[in-house]
Amino acid sequence: MKEKTVVFRYRKGNSIIHRLPALIKLFALISLAVNIMFLPLYAVCVGIILLVIPAFLCGFSVREQFTDIKPALFYAFFLYLISIFTNLSSTGFTIVSSTAFIKILLPNDEYALYILRLLLVMQLSALLFRTTTSIEIKEVICSVEIAIRGVLRKLPFARNISLTAKFGTSAALTINFIPALFELWDKLNRAYRARGGKGGLKQFRVLLVALIALSFHYAERKARALLARELV
Repeated sequence: MKEKTVVFRYRKGNSIIHRLPALIKLFALISLAVNIMFLPLYAVCVGIILLVIPAFLCGFSVREQFTDIKPALFYAFFLYLISIFTNLSSTGFTIVSSTAFIKILLPNDEYALYILRLLLVMQLSALLFRTTTSIEIKEVICSVEIAIRGVLRKLPFARNISLTAKFGTSAALTINFIPALFELWDKLNRAYRARGGKGGLKQFRVLLVALIALSFHYAERKARALLARELV
């Protein structure tokens, strides 16, 4: 049976990006994601096209790449509906001509640029999560915190600082919770469809409530495990 494609699921491989240290990939993602928010339209479009190449080199299929940007597309559609409602409200919910109707349906340039920037960030995030295990992400964040704490301990007023990476552990759990959340959604979706559930708004409403409940349960189990190991 073919494995289900899930957003940001780790994919074992031997590509150059797979072999890159997690520290380089993590800091590259953070720095590039910040700069993407200031890129012009043409640069964002070029970036989206160029990122397809390393994704293929890592062995990610077209289906996997589309799955990774799908959440951004859903978000784009939601924002588009909001923009239509905003345009309608600005006209007093009165359409006087076909030209006015077209203007209501057309999103502004800032909306399109924002969505494309979001797609580019999603592509970069996919390269990180699909080529880096959750353990590698945790280890690199904790090692950075321990290194910083070690430097601070050399200061005369900060010699009592602990070398336990408590913040790094929490930060790693937060980052790794993103793919775990999509994994939970996929399991709920399959369980819902296996029981003959219908699609549409009802499916989203039912699954969203279940997702929130399972997310809290998942977070509670992680918290208990950390407390048992005295990591928090």
